[in-house]
Amino acid sequence: MKTYEEMEYSNVSLRFEYTQIQRLIEELVQAGLSVSWKETRKFYTLSVQTSWTTQRLNFNKYGKIYRLRKRNYNIKDQRFANILHRFIQEVKGHAVLKFFSNGQLVVQNIRYGEPVKITQIEGSSKKVLFEKECTVSMEEVILAFERDDAEVRIPVLRLELDYVLAQLFEALNEDDEKMIDSCKETIERLRQEMVMLEI
Repeated sequence: MKTYEEMEYSNVSLRFEYTQIQRLIEELVQAGLSVSWKETRKFYTLSVQTSWTTQRLNFNKYGKIYRLRKRNYNIKDQRFANILHRFIQEVKGHAVLKFFSNGQLVVQNIRYGEPVKITQIEGSSKKVLFEKECTVSMEEVILAFERDDAEVRIPVLRLELDYVLAQLFEALNEDDEKMIDSCKETIERLRQEMVMLEI
């Protein structure tokens, strides 16, 4: 990854298994970052001391799944940014990444671990560098119907929906239009996945 002055990770949605959290800790330590953690019955918290600040990764535990609670991060430590970016790809997570450097902004929209759109903004000019075509093959549709993990995924989806609905409730009370739109988008995505799994 190119070096940037500052990185902003927003609308981050990640689900980890326990072994992936352990590997995340190992990679952070190998990169020279100081890491401490705390685990309870319902939560898992990583505190990562970067050269700029302490970043906290708070996870809710849903059985064997660990869901990242905080959705927005401002990062100035390249090591931490690279590792977080790699894990977003590995666990097929979602995020909007904004990279700032020399008055230039690059925005990456990531869905299921892959960039779907990359936009470069400099001053008043805006240029789309990459946009993934939305193509779904018949084989992918058949595979989706043949998935046997629906019994595991549906309860997790319900918990995710409850969490996002609680976020939406807070956003509505605070008149946070940006968060309201983000929650509505997430709810629609989760609803579509639920419909596919329940067929």
